[in-house]
Amino acid sequence: MKGPAMRTYRVCAATALAAALLGGCSDGSEGLGNPGASTGSPSSANGNSASSNNPNGTVDNGGSPAPTGGSNTSGSAPLANAPGNGVGASPTAGTEGTGNPLPIAGMDGMPTAPTAGTGEMPASGDSTGNPAAGAPTGGLKQGPFKVLVLATTLEFHHDSIPQCNQLLNDLGQASAPERAKISGLAADTTWTVDQMGTDPSAPNYFAEITAENLAKYDVVFSNNPTGPVFTNAPDGANKKLVFQTWFENGGGWAGQHSATDFENNSRWTWWDDHVAGGWFTDHDNDNTPGTVSWQTQFADHPILKGLPSPWNTSDEWYIMNRNIEAVPGFNILAKVTVSNSSKPNGAQPRPAVWTTENDKGGRGFYTIRGHNQKVYAEDEFRQLMLRGVLWAAHRLPGGN
Repeated sequence: MKGPAMRTYRVCAATALAAALLGGCSDGSEGLGNPGASTGSPSSANGNSASSNNPNGTVDNGGSPAPTGGSNTSGSAPLANAPGNGVGASPTAGTEGTGNPLPIAGMDGMPTAPTAGTGEMPASGDSTGNPAAGAPTGGLKQGPFKVLVLATTLEFHHDSIPQCNQLLNDLGQASAPERAKISGLAADTTWTVDQMGTDPSAPNYFAEITAENLAKYDVVFSNNPTGPVFTNAPDGANKKLVFQTWFENGGGWAGQHSATDFENNSRWTWWDDHVAGGWFTDHDNDNTPGTVSWQTQFADHPILKGLPSPWNTSDEWYIMNRNIEAVPGFNILAKVTVSNSSKPNGAQPRPAVWTTENDKGGRGFYTIRGHNQKVYAEDEFRQLMLRGVLWAAHRLPGGN
C-alpha cells in the first residue's frame, strides 16, 4: 500500500483508541477502510489478430486516405531556415511522403495515461499493456522475447520493407553470425517476429494494438511506416493511449528511416517528444555519400561497440523538423556529414543515430538510415540494428 492510503493507515493505527472515541481520523477519512480504486485500464478493441503482413509489401488502402507522398527523388523544394543542427522547415510537396497533409482526425487531446487507484502500475504481463518481461530490476533481462513490426504505409511506400522484415527475422535467430560479435550475449537472447496487418481495409485492422496484446512484446519495431497510422486507425485516440501506457511502463521501440515520416505535423505530439524525437522534413538524394561519426561522449555506448567510426557509406540522408539533440531525454549517438549535400546547410553534421529512455525503462532506438534495399545487406548496418533492438529490449551486454 502506498500514497494517501498508507498515510491514512499510519495515522489511524497510531491513534486507534482516540479514533474509536472520535469516530475516525482527524483528516475526515474512514480509518482503515479500503479506499476506492479506479480501474484505470485503457479500453481495448477486440483481441482478434489482423491479417498477416503482405509478403510483397503492397498496400490496398481501400477506404483509407490515398498515398499522398511525392516522388522519392531530388525534386524536393529547398528547405528553409535549416541550420546545421538538422532543423528543417515544414514538409513540402515533392518530398518523400510529405505531400498535402491528410485531414487531422483524433488530434492528441489524450488523457493522462491511466493508473490504478493506489498510484502503482499493475504487475507486468497483465491487461494494462506492460511488457511481458517487466521493467528492469538492475540487470539485463533474460531469455527470448517477441517483436511486433509496424509497416503500414499511408503515404510513401518503401520497397525495402521486405528486406527489413527479413533482416529482423535473421537477426533474431541464435545462429545469426552478427551475434558472435557481441561479447557476453546470452545464447537464449533471441527473438521472434510478428507482423501487424498493413491493409487498412482488412477486417480487424490494427487490432494488435491492445493492452493485452502489447503485454506479449518487449519491442515494437517501426519498419518504414508512413503517414498518420495511429490517427487514422479505428479507435485511434485510444490506440495512442494504449501504446503510450505500454511504452511509459517499460516497452521498447526501435525503427529506421521513415519511422519518422510518421504521425508528422504534430498529429501525435507525445510520440514526437518521447519516442521518435521529431519528424522528417527533407532528404538528400538516395545513394548520397555520407560519413557517420560517433559522438565523443557516446563512443563507448554498447550499441556502437565494434562499429567503425568514421563510417563511410551512402543513403537518403534525412533532415528533421527540429534539432533532436535539444529535445529533452534524447541522446545523439552519431552524426552524419554529407559533404556534397544539395540542401541548405546540409553539409553540416546532422543527427543520424539516437536513443531515448524513460524512468520506467521504456527505450527508443532510431537511425535515419534504411531507404535502399542494399542497406540491409551491409554488415555494419545489420550489426547496428541487432544492437539497437537488443538494447531496446534490455538484453544488450553493457546496456542495462
